[in-house]
Amino acid sequence: MGYLLHPDIQTPPTDTVIWRYMDLPKFLQMLEQGGLYFAVLTEFSDKWEAVLGRELTHSIATHFGGASGDVIQLFQEYSKHTAVNCWYQGAGESVAMWELYTKTEYGVAIKSTVGDLMRALSIYEPEVFVGSVEYEDHTAAPTQTLAQRNITPYKAILQKRTCYRHECELRVITELLPRFPDDAPADTLAVHPFPEHGSVIPVHLETLIHTVTTGPHYPGWARDLLASALKRAGINPPIVESDAFRPPTSRFIEG
Repeated sequence: MGYLLHPDIQTPPTDTVIWRYMDLPKFLQMLEQGGLYFAVLTEFSDKWEAVLGRELTHSIATHFGGASGDVIQLFQEYSKHTAVNCWYQGAGESVAMWELYTKTEYGVAIKSTVGDLMRALSIYEPEVFVGSVEYEDHTAAPTQTLAQRNITPYKAILQKRTCYRHECELRVITELLPRFPDDAPADTLAVHPFPEHGSVIPVHLETLIHTVTTGPHYPGWARDLLASALKRAGINPPIVESDAFRPPTSRFIEG
């Protein structure tokens, strides 16, 4: 099944360029496992993840009245078994993303597009949604009442505080629930505990990865490690050097 279009999720155009920044061990793990790691929201350091802002709670109270507490509880429980994979949206590299998400000199970034990310996810059976994060003040007084059809958990999952606006984030969203073996007893109680950790979801790496960019301090001798790892994974995208920190060739630009 893979990617599905969702009417309440703002999915950018398919030709939107996206980047995923990481250190070499995570990149090698991605190649080895043939997939992307989807983290549950509780794994993020930002404790505001999936908090229901005033606009959303106001809209829930308006439409659901006395049942609003049950709806809020349902939304909060849903977010506990939701997992996301995050990307940066931008035509070029981001100095901020290099500094935030590569903690060693062995930093790399993979470049793709929204459309190829969707196609790469087609080998994954459960539903997957792709949406841009909206940066808003959770505590601001509501300026509107959302239509009932727009009151969904994704409103909270795709909302972050304005101090994160520099991340220009794209999120891939799926739901992690336990799977019971086929030979489980018929009277097995279907309990769905909240996962403590995320999971690697298979993707078609050849479709996903357009280029691999080595970070601004990546040692030249280690490029062979990348080439060998890509070869073992059966893919051959170009390996390019970062332009983000390259000094100018002149102190003035002729025009």
